[in-house]
Amino acid sequence: APENHRRIAQEMKHPRGDLLAYDGSVLAESARRSGYYRRRYPQGALAVHLLGYDSVRYGRTGLEAELNDVLTGESLELGAQGWVDRILGRRPQGADVRLTLVPAVQRAAQQALKGQEGAVVALDPGTGALIAAASAPNFDLRRLEDRWESYSGDPAAPLFDRALQGLFVPGSAFKVVTAAAALDDGAVEPGSQFTDTGTYVVYGGKVTNYGGAVYGTHDFTTALTLSINTTFGKVGNDVGRRKLTGGAEAFGFWQRPPLALPGEAIAISGRYRDGKLLEPTQDMDPLATAWFACGQENVLASPLQMALVAGAVANGGRVMAPYLVQEVVAAGGATVSTAEPQVWLEAMTPQTAATLNGMMQRVVTAGTGTAAALEGIPVAGKTGTGEKGDGTNVAWFIGFAPADDPQVAVA
Repeated sequence: APENHRRIAQEMKHPRGDLLAYDGSVLAESARRSGYYRRRYPQGALAVHLLGYDSVRYGRTGLEAELNDVLTGESLELGAQGWVDRILGRRPQGADVRLTLVPAVQRAAQQALKGQEGAVVALDPGTGALIAAASAPNFDLRRLEDRWESYSGDPAAPLFDRALQGLFVPGSAFKVVTAAAALDDGAVEPGSQFTDTGTYVVYGGKVTNYGGAVYGTHDFTTALTLSINTTFGKVGNDVGRRKLTGGAEAFGFWQRPPLALPGEAIAISGRYRDGKLLEPTQDMDPLATAWFACGQENVLASPLQMALVAGAVANGGRVMAPYLVQEVVAAGGATVSTAEPQVWLEAMTPQTAATLNGMMQRVVTAGTGTAAALEGIPVAGKTGTGEKGDGTNVAWFIGFAPADDPQVAVA
């Protein structure tokens, strides 16, 4: 029974392996107290949603749950010593796990989110390594036991991981997905011409621009630069529902990103209705298709998924499988396993990725994303304002840098 935590109490009589950051610094270690080994966190409340908790009272979450067999030495992958220990009736020693997280980046992300509700995901687009994943408001693993009621009863939900579990209306950040599908399909080119009157009338309804703006004659690059809804609505219907949703699937929508965490810790992005994920084959009328192309309608995305979208453009069209575990080191010091980057999906052709890279750079130099510009470093990005339907919005930025040699992709 998952609510029976006696096994956890038994395991806490022995030390667990350490969880280490990419630089080898300790994120979580075991310290003996009152007959039990409890977790100690030398770097404080850093990456707590990813690390998860290890509690007799409240169970396990995050990496503590996913890697439990490795951290307790019970995993059969840890080599011969574990077998010898079992035969002799000894408890196997737990292995240490070095993660891909970079403490300085994680700290910067958490600091930037202070006082807000939101999330930051940063990854290496060329490998898929998760560099940082921050969710705000945060909580303190060191105070979990005595603050549980206030944490679990807080309407701001500090225990909820917005970075990986959160689903939000992506708004115009999703236009990168639409643009990739349209460019790959040949429905448009960067210089394709459009005329905007401020309204796109379709199927008995209409698509309008943010703030009622009218842009007149413009090309497709300008439509992305200035985030013109009417043009993207037209392009969405030109591409068609099937190719549009197929293009989103090629980025990872409707699939669980293959990250080594418990199933409930990672949300699946896609179209939702009444809290349920709709099939990608579910029909959409032309008005719904137009708004879907603009990142509205029923589409919801996690910050992790949108970071993977930015990473795909940065990486020549390939979506790398995201990962958190860099290496596992047995108690004796031997390296048991080391991460090998893998391609997860092919989101678009390299030519389309190169075209989109240039278009997204223009968003930052001359469009809605100028606040993301960095001196001496070319940045490619896309903003988004997701309208939740209750009068409030979700503000997005996705991007990567340096745009000419991408090292990091963010949402």
